[in-house]
Amino acid sequence: MILHPWTVTLRQETHVPVDVLSALVYLLCAIAVGALTRRRPALGVAALLVLAPFDLARYVGPTTITTLKAGLVGMLVALAFSRPDLAAFRTLPVRAMLTAFAATLVAIALSATHAQHLGEVVREAFKDGEYLLLFLGAVAAFATDPDDRPFWRTLEFAVVLVCCSALAEYALGAHSGLFVRGESLPRIAGALEGPNQLAGYLDVALPVLVARALVHRDRVLVGVILLATITDVLTISRSGIVGAAIGVIVVLLVLRPFSSAAWRFAGVMVLIAAFGIVLALRTGVPTGYFTLDQATQSADHLGNRSQLWRAAITLWRTSPVVGVGAGNYELDLDQVGLIGVRTHANSIYLQSLAETGILGLLATVALFAVTIVTLARSRVRRPLVVGALGAAVALASHQVLDDLFFFPKVASAYWLVVGVAIAEIAARRLFERRRAASYVSGPSS
Repeated sequence: MILHPWTVTLRQETHVPVDVLSALVYLLCAIAVGALTRRRPALGVAALLVLAPFDLARYVGPTTITTLKAGLVGMLVALAFSRPDLAAFRTLPVRAMLTAFAATLVAIALSATHAQHLGEVVREAFKDGEYLLLFLGAVAAFATDPDDRPFWRTLEFAVVLVCCSALAEYALGAHSGLFVRGESLPRIAGALEGPNQLAGYLDVALPVLVARALVHRDRVLVGVILLATITDVLTISRSGIVGAAIGVIVVLLVLRPFSSAAWRFAGVMVLIAAFGIVLALRTGVPTGYFTLDQATQSADHLGNRSQLWRAAITLWRTSPVVGVGAGNYELDLDQVGLIGVRTHANSIYLQSLAETGILGLLATVALFAVTIVTLARSRVRRPLVVGALGAAVALASHQVLDDLFFFPKVASAYWLVVGVAIAEIAARRLFERRRAASYVSGPSS
């Protein structure tokens, strides 16, 4: 192993095809997750939580085969042969989520009518379908085996691994950085695709873990949260840090912890974030970094948000209702003057607007709104549900300045968390319905 401490080397995207060894890895993942799910469905969800941030991808033609997809197939097959409890799918929370998901798929399909690259539309439809299957698999597994203990321990374990992989880049060398006083300051990403994506992953994890810590005292869990908070600050992701803070604030407002220990814990997290921001400013982080016109590094094929947002609006105007085609934004940037730039719009809302038009933007907003309203209006105030609410608000906020659903590692973790939380709400609905039915039938028996 060669160490390159405090260095920054741009990551080059490579399309590695599936070979015999990787195919064997995918097969083993499917078998292992299937076996765990067969034993206990909660263990299948826990296994996918670990696979999500460390997803190994290999290409077959224009698409990818990943360890997460293989594990998902294994879990769904095992559930199919385990007679899962599907009553949760008839409850209002799950039906509302499925309707919102269906709207996004319809918007993607309609965008094909104006797309120059139909293959990309198909890829985006399959990606959205993968997120839907992750959500459905989590709902079915948790409804069948409503034990959240494997979920919690596995999430803590996955977060520790992700943070350690990111912090290791200070010794191994990072793939992203800022120019500070003529030198590159590393921005850590670890197993995720980039620092903003790592911050997005922590947007999901931190509110959930904080909700757990406020209800169940656990020193190990507090240590995991502090590690995640420090790692989040070191990503130097503006929107990511703000998003995580908003998510944690939502958790605090909903749970209203009045103990002094809870508020001391929240105060420590705030101090860590404030210290990181002050340190960044003192070390000379360029002021342009805090604007939409941030300078990009040469040869990285990226543009700043000011350029990318203008390009999104310009492309949207060519097809206001259905957009230029899902997945087509980065391929159409040459048409609006961004020669050699190949990236997303750095905003899920503008990305949706450009690629799937007004219909797609409304569907995207509706998906977040339905998720947030469903979690917020439920009377369930267990840590998983409240944490998922914080995560949903955090990602909805963060994605004003980023498109994190463009990256399956972040989106997969999010939809697994939301799926289990919605299943917990559905389970409460089913319990109340069955208890009411027993009261009605009791006197006549």
